[in-house]
Amino acid sequence: MPEPLISICIPAYKKPEFVIRCIQSIQKQSHKNVEIIISDDSPTQDIKIVIQPYISELLIKYYHNEPALKSPKNWNNALDKATGDFYMLMHQDDWFEHPQSLAIYLQAFDQNPKAGFVFCKNTAVQPDGNKITLQAIQSLLKDMLSKPHHLLRANVIGPPSNTMLRKEVKVRYDESYIWLVDVDYYVQLLTKGYDYVYLNQHLVSIGLHEDQTTVFCRNNEDVIVKENIWFANKIGNSAFNDILIYDYYWRLLRNYKISSLADLNKMGVSNADLLPVIAKMLSVQTKFSLSLLRIGVFSKTVMSICFLLRPKSE
Repeated sequence: MPEPLISICIPAYKKPEFVIRCIQSIQKQSHKNVEIIISDDSPTQDIKIVIQPYISELLIKYYHNEPALKSPKNWNNALDKATGDFYMLMHQDDWFEHPQSLAIYLQAFDQNPKAGFVFCKNTAVQPDGNKITLQAIQSLLKDMLSKPHHLLRANVIGPPSNTMLRKEVKVRYDESYIWLVDVDYYVQLLTKGYDYVYLNQHLVSIGLHEDQTTVFCRNNEDVIVKENIWFANKIGNSAFNDILIYDYYWRLLRNYKISSLADLNKMGVSNADLLPVIAKMLSVQTKFSLSLLRIGVFSKTVMSICFLLRPKSE
């Protein structure tokens, strides 16, 4: 039997040195049946030029987007061009840590034929080389199928680069998101019933730097709040029967100092976007000062009372 083909889909934008680092890590893999798909949003030909020495050694399919598609549309464009039995969306600033990384993913699929996707330990590498394991709330690693929305509380899967999927999985990224794009994607996978395998190994390195979209979003609170409100509409009122989801949105409003519908409107949230359960939370919080709401015991008590008195949803 021939080795399965793996599609490594790289949505690129400038930073050709990152693309080369990623390609070199693919070149070192023990599993050789790989196609590399580069969907390039760069305004120049720099990436096309630097990959030329690798084209004779690797199966590279290069596409230059004019005009630029932008993330995450560029992600979907790369995925749509994949022809492999398995595929990964690999951000250009990430790379494979171990020469056996792809082989280890494939072994996990072989041992778990019902799994739709496999992901590894979420390990970030700082510019100085220090490594950080970013996964939190370890219990979620086992409970995601029953509690997919809890990825809001901690994205224990991490960036898309950590994840390999079977070709049968046709889910794509919601192009309206920037901040919650990967959380929304994983929730789609889980709510559709795709089973998964977690590999407690450092197989992929997530490169951290100041030019990342994550840094932009953390400095733009409007994006974070707006997308969380949009996401609440997706998961619906029934998700708020879970006190941990209810508490997440309670703290979102409090921590971002939302004191009125006008505040949300300024952030790009329309009144139609706001679920009644969140509107009720906001109306309660406006009765108290922010300094009082920041007292943990007080805030938790008021939140719990509001949760118990909320209209129940099916």
